[in-house]
Amino acid sequence: MKKKAINNKRKNTLHKEFIKILLKAPIKEVKFSKNRISLTFFGHRISDKIKIKLEEHVAEWSRRRKEIFIDRKIISSNKKKSFKALCVHELIEKFLVEKFGLKIDEEAHLVATKKEKEYLESINGNWRSHEQMIYWDWHNHGEK
Repeated sequence: MKKKAINNKRKNTLHKEFIKILLKAPIKEVKFSKNRISLTFFGHRISDKIKIKLEEHVAEWSRRRKEIFIDRKIISSNKKKSFKALCVHELIEKFLVEKFGLKIDEEAHLVATKKEKEYLESINGNWRSHEQMIYWDWHNHGEK
């Protein structure tokens, strides 16, 4: 019993260290073409199709298909940088859940949000206004 507890503690410690490594890993070579996004993260080249449609939330990703869904309210010209940052977030979140089995809300979302912020700031976007837009979208749909 004691051995199992020690092994679980080691496993949890390693898992937390892995999350820390992911948080420090840069995103590189972000490219948008037609209806696709591709980027390099943690040594992997990842890509998905972007589908713009009426969405309940600003952005989501499909577990069945290689698609990211972005709400069409986000594509107006004054939100172009937010649109791109949301695509980065969704692509990284999906990758982390599918490739490494991270918990979506506590782990993958945390890493994806940090990468979203880093990317938005790298293209001279305003993180504060972007964050407020997303907060109010979730708030208006009853989420916390």
